[in-house]
Amino acid sequence: MPSDTLRILYAGNPELSVETFEELCSHFDVAGVLTHPDQVVKRGRLQPMPVKEAAIRRNVPVIEAERLTGEVRDAVRQLQPNLLISFATSHYFGERFLSLFSLGAFNIHPSLLPLHRGPSPIQFTILNQDTKGGISIQHIVKEIDSGDILNQIEFEIAKDETTESLSNRVSSLAAAMAVETFSDFDLYKSKQWEQDHSRATFTRMFTKEDGLINWDQSRNALSAHIRAMYPWPKAYTYFDQTPLIITEEGGECDQVNDSYLPGTVVSFEKKKGLKIACADSFIYVKRLQLSKKKEMDSASFVNGNRQILNTRLGEYENL
Repeated sequence: MPSDTLRILYAGNPELSVETFEELCSHFDVAGVLTHPDQVVKRGRLQPMPVKEAAIRRNVPVIEAERLTGEVRDAVRQLQPNLLISFATSHYFGERFLSLFSLGAFNIHPSLLPLHRGPSPIQFTILNQDTKGGISIQHIVKEIDSGDILNQIEFEIAKDETTESLSNRVSSLAAAMAVETFSDFDLYKSKQWEQDHSRATFTRMFTKEDGLINWDQSRNALSAHIRAMYPWPKAYTYFDQTPLIITEEGGECDQVNDSYLPGTVVSFEKKKGLKIACADSFIYVKRLQLSKKKEMDSASFVNGNRQILNTRLGEYENL
């Protein structure tokens, strides 16, 4: 099937999915964009979805909807797409909506499916301390992220990977992968395979409360938690009954902790940062931020908050 016969409806919301949209527009006929309505941010200001902004720049028609009603389906029909490509959208695609696309409906999912199905695969890849990540392009079916796989790539996860850095990598990789896959659509359809559903794992949406640090974990688990929570909701603890956000950790520590309660700020080391005890070892914190204050490096923080040394960080009610 020639790629110029594809007429795509692209469904997406965040910055993560913008580069793929841009690349699809450069190689195919993108009939329109489906995205969520503008979101209310500070002082009641409305903030459009990044994919909507990209569509406007390219004069691509935009359909905004929370739910895919009959009215929305009618608007899609008017665009006459034959293929749906979805990337990072929370829309539920029911049977009547999917029937609009004669060539099928596909989702770009940033994990090695069947691992990490659901809304937060990038964060869970880091939180679970996976050594490999991936991107899967799969058929959209009723059961979440369980459709046959059209294409899949795998890559190494760096030890210092954060949700932000991994999202940036996924953004570029997914864009190239989508163009490759749909340029040879018939070839990839002929090689598609069923997922091993017995190996499926699932993710969930995070809340701000998920950022709370439990110091009674291993150094590796704490490191993964801090990196998975960046840039949102950000890992935090309490210092002197005040929320303390930790934005960057670093520095391997092979020392065994057999003297300090987890959460105790043991010392400050100029090249590594604040040294904090955890269940098995110590973790170094490079950058942090008191609630409603500016983020700063650990040296600057210690200069203004010497009392943090030898104190114990933890949950508010347990301090």
